[in-house]
Amino acid sequence: MSATPPLGQPTTDHAFRHKLAPEGRESLAHILLMPEHNIAGFIYPTMLGTGIGKSTACFFSPDFPEQIVEVVESPVADDMNFDDWHHGPLHMQIAEPLEQVNIAWNGERIRFKGSMTATHPAYAFGSHPKGNPPYFGDNRTEQHGRIIADLELDGRKLHHEGFMVRDHSWGPRVWGLNQHYKWIHATTGDSSMHFFEMQGFGRTELRGFLFKDGEQRHIERVEYDFVYGDDMLQKTFNVTVTDDAGRKSYIAYTMFGVLTSSHDSQSLINTGCATLEFDGKPGVGVCEFAWNKGYFDFAKEYVSRFG
Repeated sequence: MSATPPLGQPTTDHAFRHKLAPEGRESLAHILLMPEHNIAGFIYPTMLGTGIGKSTACFFSPDFPEQIVEVVESPVADDMNFDDWHHGPLHMQIAEPLEQVNIAWNGERIRFKGSMTATHPAYAFGSHPKGNPPYFGDNRTEQHGRIIADLELDGRKLHHEGFMVRDHSWGPRVWGLNQHYKWIHATTGDSSMHFFEMQGFGRTELRGFLFKDGEQRHIERVEYDFVYGDDMLQKTFNVTVTDDAGRKSYIAYTMFGVLTSSHDSQSLINTGCATLEFDGKPGVGVCEFAWNKGYFDFAKEYVSRFG
């Protein structure tokens, strides 16, 4: 991987397990985008400061009658780390910190084996002058990579060579304090972009990076518009991002599937998986909108009139 790293490039310690307070949470989201199969999904290990681990695999498609989900929840050993993480059907290996991860799931309905190699330096929110919003963790890293994988869903075998979005966060996590957020990713392999726009306590926080032409910089400004369906799920999303060196990129998303999920009673997450044009080049990405659940349930009744 050849690139100019962002300010505050993460150390290899960022890649491994962190000491958590009792109320802390650590998670590693691996988002799979397979538009050639009209399928997307995630493999998502989490652990709590109480010693309880939860691992989830979920795959979905507009062609499926429902999401295919497998979950295991049980205590995890204090001395186990991410270089060789076993939890139920999950096996995750940080083969090379911040460069390569191997991940496998051997469940009843879902079987997966893949390896991701990073295409740009990991971006740590702690490298931003304002750090990570403290109600959403001590720190987090975001990274894209090329993946070669084999997937089996209910006996249907699929091969995939494409891209994966990988997110790693640790520290406090109070989901409901975000009244709304947009968690946005895009990659072509040669270029990548991520921003996280959070709205909580009446403030809007923006973090993220633009990587292109071998250089990675903080995002300074985003300008976007989007279109909802009648269910208030995002269908398209168009954004211009500007980094702190004044460079701009325009990215246009078209969702091929939206996964709905929730981690607590206060919030609802709609994860749009998309094909896109990134400065005119084809790629894939994630366009996730999270909501206060009460607001979403109320507003979607009006979205066809006002949204």
